[in-house]
Amino acid sequence: MGWYISHGGTRHGYSYSGVAELRDKLQKAAPAEWSALAAVLKRPSGDPFELDPVEAERVGHALHRAADRLHVWDRNWTRMARQIADSALLAARLGEPWMWS
Repeated sequence: MGWYISHGGTRHGYSYSGVAELRDKLQKAAPAEWSALAAVLKRPSGDPFELDPVEAERVGHALHRAADRLHVWDRNWTRMARQIADSALLAARLGEPWMWS
């Protein structure tokens, strides 16, 4: 089981544990961005949810900034964060809700 993220956020789904590990890395690397990221990455369950386009844009930009602060050896995590961020920004640009299920 894992997450499917709309607008290209996942190609094959991300495991719940993979998203949790990304959350931990981003929280340590980019504490200034955490208030924006927590709405998505600190969910109490694996229940589906969606964000409106305005919130998706805010989270997408915060994810990009946070990805820039990850260590060089965290390249795969950086790619994951950027892919999720790009999907949030695409949803926002299209004026559509950004969905996680």
